[in-house]
Amino acid sequence: MIFTIAVVSEDVYYKEIFQKHQSIELCLSFDKPEFKANVPIHAILIDGDTISYHELPNIRRVHPNIPIFYKLNAAATASVIKNIQLVCSGYQIEPISELYNREQVVLEVIKYLTGDDERSSNRIIAFFGTHSGAGVSTTVMNVARLLGQRVKERVLVLSLNPWDPADYFQQYEGHYLNDLKVDLRTKNLTQQKLQQYVHKNKFFYQLAGNRDIKLQRYFETEEIDHLIEVASSSFDTILIDAGCHFDNACYAQTFVSSNLKFLVTTQETKGYRNYFPLIKQQLLDPYNKELTNFLLLINQYRPNYALINEKDLQEDLEMSLLTSIPDQDVFGPISIRQNEFLYDTGDNDYREAIETIVNTIIGEANLTRDTTDIPKQEKKGFFSTIFGGFKSTN
Repeated sequence: MIFTIAVVSEDVYYKEIFQKHQSIELCLSFDKPEFKANVPIHAILIDGDTISYHELPNIRRVHPNIPIFYKLNAAATASVIKNIQLVCSGYQIEPISELYNREQVVLEVIKYLTGDDERSSNRIIAFFGTHSGAGVSTTVMNVARLLGQRVKERVLVLSLNPWDPADYFQQYEGHYLNDLKVDLRTKNLTQQKLQQYVHKNKFFYQLAGNRDIKLQRYFETEEIDHLIEVASSSFDTILIDAGCHFDNACYAQTFVSSNLKFLVTTQETKGYRNYFPLIKQQLLDPYNKELTNFLLLINQYRPNYALINEKDLQEDLEMSLLTSIPDQDVFGPISIRQNEFLYDTGDNDYREAIETIVNTIIGEANLTRDTTDIPKQEKKGFFSTIFGGFKSTN
C-alpha cells in the first residue's frame, strides 16, 4: 500500500525524506495548521518547532479519522512535555521524541503506517553510564573481547563518548571519530572507508572516539546516524560505548538506534541518586517506555554493609539487575597499563560476570556461537595468581 502524507513544518527537508520512500506516493508540505489538502491524506506530521501543541485539538477536529504525529520542540521543558503528553493522549495523537533526527521522525511515521520497524536493531548494543568513572569503556572492551571469541559474526566497537576516545586499552592504530567529521557531515562515509579507518585486534574491530576538544559538542545526530548506518552495513554486531554525558548528539543517536541497552553504575551515591535519575524521568521516560528498558550492570561491586546493596540499587534506579561485576581493585589499571584485557587478568568472578553479559547479547541478538572455540576452563588470571585471590575489604 502507498500513502499520501501531509507535513506541517517550515523545514522542507521532511518532504524530501518522505518522497524518497517507496511507500509514499505523495507528500504535501504546509507551514500553517489551517491547511487544506486537495487529495485524501493518510497521515499528518506536525513539527513542534513550527506549530505549538496548543493547536493540536483544532487540527484533530478538522482531521478526526487519520493518524497524527507531533514532533516535540527540542526546547520543551519537563513540565511542557507532560502537558504535551496529556494533549496527545486526549486527542489520540502520537508524540515523537525530540531526540529523533528528521530521518528517524519520518521512519517512525512510515513504521506506524506499514508496520515495519526499520529504526532499531538487537545487533546494535549500547552501553551507558550513570556518571564519570562508572567503567563503561572497560566493560565494553572486555565484553567485546569475549564476544568476538565466542561468535562467528564480526564485532565492532564504536567509541562514541565525545569526551573519551577509549584508545588506551590496547595499542590503537586506527582513525578517530573526529577524523571522520567531514565524511559524516557530507554523508560520504562508505563501507570501504570505514573498513580502512577501524583498528583490528585479535577479537574485534574498534573505531576510537573523539579526541578533538573543540568538537565535543559539535557532532550532530544526522552525522552519528550516518556512522551507525554504515557500521551496521559493514559489521554484524555493533557495541557502542556512549559514555555518561546525556546532552550530546552521540548519546541521543545511540539511544534511539539501539534496542538492547545496558546501564553501568557503581555503588557510589552520585551514580544512582544524582544526574541519571533526572535524565531518565525528565527526558527519556516521557517519550517511549519501550526505549528505556535498560539492563542494569553494577560495576566495581563490593559486598560491604556500608555500601548500597544490589536489591536497593535496583529499586532506586527502577531497573532489573543483569549482573554485578566484582571490584578488581588495582588489577583494572594494571591491566590497561600492560595492554591486557581485564577478562584475561581478572579473577573467576569477574569473568563469570562478563560471560553473563555476553550470553545475554548472543541470545537477544540471535548471534551464532563459534563451536570451533568451545569455552574451556580458562586459566586463572596472571594477577590473580600472583596475589592469590586478594579482595578489597573497603
